[in-house]
Amino acid sequence: MKILEDPPLAVERKLPWLIDIFLYPLSASGMIHLAIFWLGPLLLSLANRLVLSRVPLGGLIALALYIMLVGYMLYYLAFCVFDSSKGGRRAPDISVQYAPDKEELISQLFLVLGSVAICFWPAAIYFVLAKKIDLIFWLLSGCGIFFFPMALLAGILFDATHALNPIFIIISIFKTIFKYCGLVLFYGVLGGLVAAVILDLHNLRAPQSLRGAIMYVFVIINYFFSAAFLYKAAAIIYLSMIGAHLLGSFYW
Repeated sequence: MKILEDPPLAVERKLPWLIDIFLYPLSASGMIHLAIFWLGPLLLSLANRLVLSRVPLGGLIALALYIMLVGYMLYYLAFCVFDSSKGGRRAPDISVQYAPDKEELISQLFLVLGSVAICFWPAAIYFVLAKKIDLIFWLLSGCGIFFFPMALLAGILFDATHALNPIFIIISIFKTIFKYCGLVLFYGVLGGLVAAVILDLHNLRAPQSLRGAIMYVFVIINYFFSAAFLYKAAAIIYLSMIGAHLLGSFYW
């Protein structure tokens, strides 16, 4: 998904913006995708336990299906950013023109991971070397959080890893510094809502080593694909769509 050469639509919100953005997922396509992303992990988990775990290479097949589902989820959220950057006000339908293939799903997955890596590698390296979570770690993480929305926006709209150039990201931020700070602040509010939804994770002990950090990630992933998380997943996906819309609207 690259930026189109067409000029953005001159679309005005019919409702106050704070109300309108929370109504963004409430289109026919948005609700369908919400249901797919909500029930998909549970259905794949059941298929893995009942069928795939009993056949040769079933584990690899299940892993491939999980990757495809996560890839499509990220692709659709990226498409929400793309559509909102042109003036879209409700969750879009993916037409045949933008229907992804397997390569595009994997590419989108790596672009998002690249955006995360470019922003949070200093905090990750510090954690690996210092083996502790202290003030410096949180300061580095805070810097990563500040740069992440612009890095994600650049990666999605330019659809290339060269858009994740730190110099390009920093220049883009300073060109829109005041509005960008407002975006980051609103993202902080959305992040707080997501954290409140997944509050069960607060009982997990913070990792104290690299091996512990890797296991911590797997515990979180397993929790996300469990039945206990099902009733919370819809809220997180809903907020993710709103976050994607905010990012695209910022570019618009």
